[in-house]
Amino acid sequence: MCSSTPSSIFKKPNSALVMVPKVGKLTAITRKVFNVMLQITQRQVTALAASGQVVQATHRFKARLSDLVIPIESGDSNLITYVKHSLREMRRVELDWEAPDANSEVIWTNMSLVSEVRITKEKKDNVLYAEWALPPGLMEVIADPARFTPIDIAQLAQLRTYTAVALYEICSRYRNNPSGVTSEQNMEWWIGALSQSPLPIDPTTKLLKPRNWSKFKDDQLNSAIEEINRKSDLCIGLVEQKTGRKLTSAQFRVARKRSLELGISSGHKLGTEVLDTAARLGLSLSDVCSLSKQGYSEGAIKVALTKLGARVVRQDLPPIEANLAYLRSVLLEVGVYVADKRQVTDELEPPVTAQIAPALTPIEQRRAAMKDELLRLDMEKQSRYATVALEMLQRIGMASATLSRKATARDWSSGPLLSKMIDAYAIDNYGPNWGAELSPELK
Repeated sequence: MCSSTPSSIFKKPNSALVMVPKVGKLTAITRKVFNVMLQITQRQVTALAASGQVVQATHRFKARLSDLVIPIESGDSNLITYVKHSLREMRRVELDWEAPDANSEVIWTNMSLVSEVRITKEKKDNVLYAEWALPPGLMEVIADPARFTPIDIAQLAQLRTYTAVALYEICSRYRNNPSGVTSEQNMEWWIGALSQSPLPIDPTTKLLKPRNWSKFKDDQLNSAIEEINRKSDLCIGLVEQKTGRKLTSAQFRVARKRSLELGISSGHKLGTEVLDTAARLGLSLSDVCSLSKQGYSEGAIKVALTKLGARVVRQDLPPIEANLAYLRSVLLEVGVYVADKRQVTDELEPPVTAQIAPALTPIEQRRAAMKDELLRLDMEKQSRYATVALEMLQRIGMASATLSRKATARDWSSGPLLSKMIDAYAIDNYGPNWGAELSPELK
């Protein structure tokens, strides 16, 4: 069976699994960011309780903005911008909350995701922070969930569509169920539970207009099932029930994939040394394969794992809260960055001769063209984009002293600084959606 990194597992209360929008619209990114916020909240409540402090309902929790990004990062260079939008979206959306079990009742209604949220910058480190407070009812069950479902944030991060994210959370509730199936619910229930916006209003009757199950299945559900089966550690299938000739209810078969199946399905082979090292550090096969899929080379992953292993045994430093998040931050600093797969820092991995470069995807080809255009500019113009890139890295807490020195010395031949320079150049010259038609849609 596929193991999961303990730090990527969020104990989500069963009563908060099904989120049915009543006002406003939820995006996939917002739902993923919200899960990370709740996970951080849970950890901070535990830490405060251990120190003897009583957490009031009005307590504001706090984390670096980058801490909300790193757990769900999957190659989206502009994700920090979407996170800011997500925080605003959380204040506008109102939901009904349900448990995924049959015959459950709505326990909260017309409640926003957060009661307060803000973004602040601390002068001492010039880093952006998010602060938030939760509604009292949600705060109560997050702090001490009597019944919860382990949600693997790392698995959730791979899913792009809202329907896939919502369905994965519900199906996770049944991953160890002996029956191998979810509860049976009517079509209207499933549509509401898996839709990112409320039912539309009929302009004539002014009443809610029901969605058509067949259309919903063709437009959203089938692709969500395929995405979960291809990218996650679950294998699910739709089971429809009929009364006579009429479809009346549905449920899903749920099974966990074996680790071997998960590794093969990722399409990225890694050596046993890397996988064994990752396992010893508590990282799952899916975690490491996802990094390979994002474009990091085996050599870079090996170096980053070595650095992680050295950091884990340090007794003079606080323990690492999230091994996978730390590994990603190390990769961003020292390894192959997703925006430029074929570049590796010289001091870490010497050039390999007679190596066939992998075929580039359309978005990678576009980025390569952007890189060529950027590097044909005179040095002064390149330097301007380096300054912008460094500011972008500072905003997400990834601008190290080494990168600052490289920017000053005009040494940006590879790595995260060059990647962000490409982003800045592309946005400046071709607009913020310069590669949208070539990338998976962020829904």
